[in-house]
Amino acid sequence: MPGVSPNQEAERARVAVMLDCRPEVISFDAAGTLIDVNWNPAQIAVESALATGVPLGDPLVAGEAYGRLLRSRWGHFQELNLQRNEAICDAFWLEIGKDWLESLGIEPSLAQGVYDHAMDRMFSPGSDIFSLFEDSIPTLEALQAAGIRIAIISNWDVSLHRTCRMLGLTKYCSIIVASLEEGVEKPDPLLFELTFERLSVHPRNVVHVGDDPVADVQGARNVGAKPFLIDRSIEISEAHRLADLRDLLPYLGLPR
Repeated sequence: MPGVSPNQEAERARVAVMLDCRPEVISFDAAGTLIDVNWNPAQIAVESALATGVPLGDPLVAGEAYGRLLRSRWGHFQELNLQRNEAICDAFWLEIGKDWLESLGIEPSLAQGVYDHAMDRMFSPGSDIFSLFEDSIPTLEALQAAGIRIAIISNWDVSLHRTCRMLGLTKYCSIIVASLEEGVEKPDPLLFELTFERLSVHPRNVVHVGDDPVADVQGARNVGAKPFLIDRSIEISEAHRLADLRDLLPYLGLPR
């Protein structure tokens, strides 16, 4: 293979043997793996408020106030996610925006414009909050063409589904699992197990790819799936550590 040294070929062959056979399912983490995330809710709130003409005063003070309010209500947000209802969770963000502005002495009704601006910024094409890594779609296309089922398992809230729809990921996936909807997060084996059960696949027939050595690699290994770590800070993939998602393909007997 052009550009691949004999040592790399030998390593790929070794890992391929460890995979035993082509997996039935490849599961991916979302944030940091398929999706580049720049989500800072306090910053987004402040910037959306300023963009819609809300007189915030000191943006730093306003941002800190938003952060404190969100932290105080995060447990409630987690509970709301268990209902698996995007509209209910959307209402949470609008309500917290109203209370935030009121705490700053600003008319709460202005929160609707702030909310609309933030939602448009996050979930419209060209979003600067959620975007795809350049290797994501080519990898998913190759896996789908090979008949390998694809899953997303991510520590995320109910908005994961909206984000995947916006980015065009949904059509590649047999299942998308957001941890807050399930009430359990990686590396807890339960999140992996319930995903694999819904796909009717044994963990030994799954390869999981993620960017977190604990949540993804250790979590997948603990349930019997075969993990790969995506680490775009390295130049060349090595063993179970990928510099590019497309480097997974040769381990599966697929062209890079």
